[in-house]
Amino acid sequence: MSTPTIGLETTGLTKSFGGVRAVDGASVQFHHGKVNALIGPNGSGKTTFFNCVTGMIKPDAGQVAYAGRDITGRSPDKIARAGIGRSFQLCRVFPRMTVLDNVLAAKRPSRSGLLRSAHQKADVEKAREWLTRVGIEHLERSEARDISYGQQKLLELAGVLMADPETIMLDEPAGGVNPALIDRIADLVRSLNAEGRTFIVVEHNMDLVMSLSDHVVVFDRGRPICEGPPSVVKEDARVLEAYLGI
Repeated sequence: MSTPTIGLETTGLTKSFGGVRAVDGASVQFHHGKVNALIGPNGSGKTTFFNCVTGMIKPDAGQVAYAGRDITGRSPDKIARAGIGRSFQLCRVFPRMTVLDNVLAAKRPSRSGLLRSAHQKADVEKAREWLTRVGIEHLERSEARDISYGQQKLLELAGVLMADPETIMLDEPAGGVNPALIDRIADLVRSLNAEGRTFIVVEHNMDLVMSLSDHVVVFDRGRPICEGPPSVVKEDARVLEAYLGI
């Protein structure tokens, strides 16, 4: 078996809030071109880890590298330009903007001129292509606040894809979503991965994780305790202890 290519890697990543160390010297490697999962009990530091990697918060120590380049502490827009896109645990959409304009806005991450070129023909066509790809093209004129939460998740993903990232980090994509839409999200991830995009997915739905992932990293108390293919991870004694206390 060939050695996997490393895409995103952290070394000794650390972040504390007061006396609580949310990420504790985490050294993690995610495989390029694969669907990676980051799982762990509630409070194990997964979202804080995501936020440190994507520039939402600055780590106290450690390094983040992407494709061999140091991106530690860069701003979110610079992380995006490096080729990393992300969704959030709680959907981030503009509720009073139309579905189409939400996707167009995602093309321009800077605060100034958010919609400066939103109505350029090429951008509109591309936005409509992504809405079709995620299955909500019929909602393009609806305001985001008027569509279901699951549809908002798909809208957020379309916005992420509008920036054409190489690596997509999804934080709880199945959270609060009905089973039919979970299946659609899973199919989208598989399809996009087959086209060459790397995924790193934080998710509590273990059936989804085990069916979707090539490589799983398990966090507990802010650091990885196990990693490997799903078939190995789900039988690991450390993982069972972290989740079940046995």
